[in-house]
Amino acid sequence: MNLSLATVVGLAGTLLAFAYTVPQMRKLARSGSAAGVSVAALANSTVSGIAWTTFGVVEHEVWVVLPALLALPGTAGAMVLAWRRGGDRDRLWMPLVWAAAIAVLTALVPVLGSRPIIVALGCSITLMVGPAAVTAWRSHDVSAIAASAWAMLIVDAALAGAYGLIADIDANLIYALVATSGAVLILTRLAVPPHVHARLVRVPDGIDPDVARDDLSLAA
Repeated sequence: MNLSLATVVGLAGTLLAFAYTVPQMRKLARSGSAAGVSVAALANSTVSGIAWTTFGVVEHEVWVVLPALLALPGTAGAMVLAWRRGGDRDRLWMPLVWAAAIAVLTALVPVLGSRPIIVALGCSITLMVGPAAVTAWRSHDVSAIAASAWAMLIVDAALAGAYGLIADIDANLIYALVATSGAVLILTRLAVPPHVHARLVRVPDGIDPDVARDDLSLAA
């Protein structure tokens, strides 16, 4: 059986899209803590996953549908666990506004064409990595963040971008650029030693920054 390059890249991206959602959900389930995790970021990602799935169905792009669809359980599961374990609940209005924006842009496709919704979907990853990065950099304890999930997101973004080039899907290219930038920003935060971060963000009285987080590893 001969497989096209688009099929190989799409299949690899689908498997990775599922895989990168598992570490965060698993770490939240095992640790019992959601320190440094943004509930809004996970909620935004869940809304985006539904939107990407719908977009793929409409465009008849199976390798857009499958990655988005298979990533949904892990993302939604992590969202529920983060909520129950006291994750950061700032900016919870964002998922509601994002869902409304998608609905409006979809309804306006007959008037404005598909370009606005394509750009919005491409930038949708910003609504996950943005709140996640802000929460991580503001938090002194980031022990609940799974570094491996963000490392795998970079690889997933590369595959999504490659498929976007092959299949001429602009939304994938935008997604790849934004996802990579955001993941690098969060991994940088995880690499910053506690005492260095304490110089950047004031530590509340009585908290020792050197014991405020667990040891993080890419095997998270």
